[in-house]
Amino acid sequence: MPKEKFTKTGLHFRKKIAVFFLFSSTVAFAQETIPTDTVSSPAKEIEQVVIVGYGSVKKTDVTGSVNTIDSKILEERNTTSPLEAIQGSTPGVNISSNTGRAGDGFSMVIRGNNSLISSSPLYVVDGVPMDNIDFLNPRDIARMDVLKDASSAAIYGSRGGSGVVIVTTKSGTSARRGLAVQFDTSFGVRNAARLPKMMTGEEWWKFHQVAYMSATPLTQTPEQLATLAGNQSPLMVTRAINGYNFDWYDAVLRPGSTQNHYLNLSGRADNGLAYNLAFGVQKDEGIIDKDSNEKYNLKLGITHKINDKFSTGANITVAKIVTELGSELAMQEAFRLSPLMSPWAIDANGNELVGTKFFLPGKLTYPNGAWAINKTSSPNPLSEIENSNQTEKIWQGIANIYFQYQPKKWISFKTTFATGFTNTQLGSAYGAETNAGVALNGLISSSIRRNDNFNYTWDNQVDMKHTFGNNHDFSLLLLQSQYYNENISSYSYSNGQPFNTGIYNIGSGVQTSYQINSGYTKKTLNSFAARLNYAYMGKYLITASTRYDGSSVLSEGNKWTNFPSVALGWRLSKERFLESSNIISDLKLRASLGYTGNDNVEPYTTQAALNQQTFYANGANLVSGWQTTALANRNLTWEKTRELNFGLDFGFLKNRITGTVDVYDRLSKDLIYQQQLPAETGWRYTFSNVGSVSNKGVEVLLTTKNIQKERISWETTFTFSKNVNELVSIYGQDQVNDIGNNLIIGSSLNPNYNYIYDGVWQESEAAQAAVYGQKPGMARPKDLNGDGKFDANDRTVIGSSVPKWQGSFYSKLTFGNFDFNFSVITSQGQTVLSTFHRNFADTTDRGRQKIVMDYFIPTNGAGIEANPNTENPRPGPQATGAGAFWASGMAFYRDASFVKVKNISLGYTFSSNLLRDLKINGLRIYVNVLDPFVFTKFDGYDPEWAASPFGINRPASITTQFGLSAKF
Repeated sequence: MPKEKFTKTGLHFRKKIAVFFLFSSTVAFAQETIPTDTVSSPAKEIEQVVIVGYGSVKKTDVTGSVNTIDSKILEERNTTSPLEAIQGSTPGVNISSNTGRAGDGFSMVIRGNNSLISSSPLYVVDGVPMDNIDFLNPRDIARMDVLKDASSAAIYGSRGGSGVVIVTTKSGTSARRGLAVQFDTSFGVRNAARLPKMMTGEEWWKFHQVAYMSATPLTQTPEQLATLAGNQSPLMVTRAINGYNFDWYDAVLRPGSTQNHYLNLSGRADNGLAYNLAFGVQKDEGIIDKDSNEKYNLKLGITHKINDKFSTGANITVAKIVTELGSELAMQEAFRLSPLMSPWAIDANGNELVGTKFFLPGKLTYPNGAWAINKTSSPNPLSEIENSNQTEKIWQGIANIYFQYQPKKWISFKTTFATGFTNTQLGSAYGAETNAGVALNGLISSSIRRNDNFNYTWDNQVDMKHTFGNNHDFSLLLLQSQYYNENISSYSYSNGQPFNTGIYNIGSGVQTSYQINSGYTKKTLNSFAARLNYAYMGKYLITASTRYDGSSVLSEGNKWTNFPSVALGWRLSKERFLESSNIISDLKLRASLGYTGNDNVEPYTTQAALNQQTFYANGANLVSGWQTTALANRNLTWEKTRELNFGLDFGFLKNRITGTVDVYDRLSKDLIYQQQLPAETGWRYTFSNVGSVSNKGVEVLLTTKNIQKERISWETTFTFSKNVNELVSIYGQDQVNDIGNNLIIGSSLNPNYNYIYDGVWQESEAAQAAVYGQKPGMARPKDLNGDGKFDANDRTVIGSSVPKWQGSFYSKLTFGNFDFNFSVITSQGQTVLSTFHRNFADTTDRGRQKIVMDYFIPTNGAGIEANPNTENPRPGPQATGAGAFWASGMAFYRDASFVKVKNISLGYTFSSNLLRDLKINGLRIYVNVLDPFVFTKFDGYDPEWAASPFGINRPASITTQFGLSAKF
């Protein structure tokens, strides 16, 4: 496969880089000499610094939209995920759980989706750009700075289109003289909570019988109906009569647990050498077997001031992560089996042999082979869990080293080399008694998928700062940066192994089953940037920046582009008419305009790569060949985002009340999209610049120091975010939709485009239903255009696929040695296609378990009372035409709005007098409860991950933790 190269014009930098390096330098984010402790005094808090990318400024001088989260916020919730720890802490930042499964992590979107491929922000951890920060231990993080507007993020150019999160880990910069030791440990118990109410055996048997009415005359007797519904299933009928009810929740779910242990050593020697060394162990076990995550972190940070002009330092973070993913099918089938079935085999009399599993409970037989139950081929979830394994092992590390030279007070040169690696192995093995085993006629199978990533970033930067007179403050940043990223992947598979050896004997499988492939990709990015900051009398502020990026993944002639920005600030509180105000402590107006970008495609996308093996006949011989699956687009260019932001920062009553308000208008153009092509073209898809999307919104952050006394203090923080996401145009026009690619103008990205579910045809509407080719009891779409028929023209956008608004509330109360805090998040106005309801509310599936629900029952002679219900159609298969509408999922859209209490924590800090004799500097014990309450109308697993794939969707849970934190 050919490696992509830059064009000759503007790309022969290597000699220039070498020369530039001799007199230039760069800032390493982790080495910023920034205090990481929270400043408790409101008067001083406003003087904190903010990292804005390749440098820092005083909070009072910030002109863009930037939020800072310090280490104490990250530690309070005591979570294993850094993103979960900050969920709800920053307006305009939507953080949500992906699936509820241990180790699946959280996702972040800043100011709405602005890309059709990926709207994840750029994470910069100690100078290393990356896609996620799940591998980090939250306690290793000193601070996180979120750059939300394009003016702030423009310094990252092509990678800042979806926002930037700068993560600074703990290094030696803040270490004190001598040796300081911190030890934190906690244990927790996790239990399933808010489980959806499923049908009892009696309720399911009624549902099952009604489902068989659709296949027989409605004049049948109760005995006839029971015989038909229980055909070849005598034990099921007996169990139904006797009131049998098996609890699949109890059989599959178990209590989970969490552990979090952390040891940190830091200090500073008299010679200027400072260090921070930490080791962390985190374990998270889910509420079903083989659902777990273990994370081991080693962190080392060193800084050394050699003399007044030279300093150096390094940061290293290494993590090992082991995640048991279990079986997606096991979770899918866990609660789908009828409560009249159990996982156990039976004896000749139908008595359960508890502990002896039967692989297909819906195909249960007596010892002589006769049918006891013959209803469904769903596998026993206990067998599926026991005989299947999916284990992901990750080694991930980042490191940087810097060298700084400051010949004069006003100028410094720094160079930083930052690198990262990720080695991932996903091993899967399935025994005979799994669904995969059934598909292979009882054969064992296994596979290994590996991906190895290596990247480095070499930044060289010049910083100049000078004050002219007493009123003119200038700072200038000059940056040159080089980024390199390579991926190596491989995959191997076989089946028919003679023994259950997991993934460690793939070569013993049947050779004809072998599947082997491998791949390699490389991406490079060269950049130049400059930023100028100017302040006049500390009250008139301007920031201007530009970045020039060249990306190897785009086509010739489109590789290079520029990303400029400008921001203005006016500190009204410094003006004479407010300077002596007793009410207004701080007041600043901000305005900014900036451009950021995205090269959201894999390497070689613009080339016609031969990436699919095929075979063709050459006479009597079968010849192997290769073909391309995608149409190469040599005009593919950058996604580019223009953002206008207006902000207000305020502080009242000596900063007892502080906050920010931001209003923004973001327009992203030339969106890159994997566009599906008609089969007649001969290609499956192509990557194109298809359109533009708008995000407009408002953000509010309000913090109040309600009480500040010697023995008692109370602080609250409130956030509010509203974002309107809209596809503005596609293919250069704003009138015609591309329904096949789900691009609907005027709607949000990835909209819910479907038929509107209009209830159930009633018996009194039989004549009207017949006009549409349907019958009473069937699901009815809405005839939107009124043409007397149901067809594709009746589809429309259903609700909003993104929240209409989000918010949070945080409160912390300290009384003497006691501290109490809690946090609440809310998401309102989001409609999702619920995978839970698509499975458990599907009335056409008559053999599996259902959520407790009302449904249509026709007038009949079988002794079951008719129910003219309009919410859910008649159980049993729909007619051919109606079945297509039902299969679209039109009835399973749900409002996923919720209010969730994220955590409640109560702690006690022992007095220093008591600890002095024990040589302990600080000791706190606490109890913390995660996700204790959720208020929602959604009756599935959890509204936060309602749209996640059903196989990895999980019930909600509550975690109760007990822990202590000690300092020596």
